[in-house]
Amino acid sequence: MFASVRPLLYLMFVLAACAPITVQPARTAALNLAGPAPDVVLLSVSGHCGPPCLAPRDNWDYLSSRGTVDAVADAIASAGLTVQVAGYASDAAAQFESLQVQGAQRGFGALLADFEGLKNGWMKGPNPPRLVLLGHSQGVAWLHYLTRLSPETPFALQIDLDGICTAWRADHSVGIRSLPAPPDGLPTALSACDNLNIPGGSLLTRGSLSLKDLVWPNVAVNLEVQSKRLPARTNGSGLLVNYLFDLSRNARLDGSAAGIQTYMSAREDHSAVSYPGSDAVRWVLTQTSLTAQGWKAQQEAIQANPAPVEAPATLPLGLPETTPAAP
Repeated sequence: MFASVRPLLYLMFVLAACAPITVQPARTAALNLAGPAPDVVLLSVSGHCGPPCLAPRDNWDYLSSRGTVDAVADAIASAGLTVQVAGYASDAAAQFESLQVQGAQRGFGALLADFEGLKNGWMKGPNPPRLVLLGHSQGVAWLHYLTRLSPETPFALQIDLDGICTAWRADHSVGIRSLPAPPDGLPTALSACDNLNIPGGSLLTRGSLSLKDLVWPNVAVNLEVQSKRLPARTNGSGLLVNYLFDLSRNARLDGSAAGIQTYMSAREDHSAVSYPGSDAVRWVLTQTSLTAQGWKAQQEAIQANPAPVEAPATLPLGLPETTPAAP
């Protein structure tokens, strides 16, 4: 009898694996450039889809769907600040259909369009919102590239959840060709995982650092999460043995860790660190809440005694030479 049931169970498993995932939108107010500016804008980019899938076609905005974006937004809102959010998938296209999920997905092309709207609208106003970036896996590479594209734009906080460059060129070399040409002679997004020689590089990188690990001068604070490197019992989710992890700590152009905090999760794998109940995200929420309280105090001080605001730091003149990463 059991032998006759096994094929049915296998078929049910296969069908369940192939069934489209129902995406849950973030409950935090969505980015609305036509309305008044919030205190904070949170932009997130998710990473490579999980098996079985075909990337980048099946990539999707899982950080919004699983509640991670809302958790970070709540940590900011707890300080008394208003927040709007927008989430994107790891794909160069502005919009595409993923076969793994139900509903159209928005990629980096849409993020660029929204960001241009931000720069030409709210960011030129008397009270521009603070910009917060949240990325996981390949999403980290997309967002570090975004900060490089716009050195004149200040970013208050950048959150990196186990940034990975695996399959970057294989996944995105075709799609990136359709993106607008970068300004000021900057390289295309294909360079987002290239290497840069910096002072004080670690022995693991032999003096060079992947650009997804480089925190540009226009980013005030960077919170970096790395997943476990050794087999360890999980906290209820993830695998005993981790299959991907970020090897290099983030750094500034001068090799320092100014404004950078790094947390290594001892028991969570590459996927697990992106969930709102994980040890990693709980650490992020604690640090984000403290940072947001500082923003609120600054906001109240400015409202009580308006004074000219010093211009944000920008990138030095001249672009550093980069070394293309392996395909």
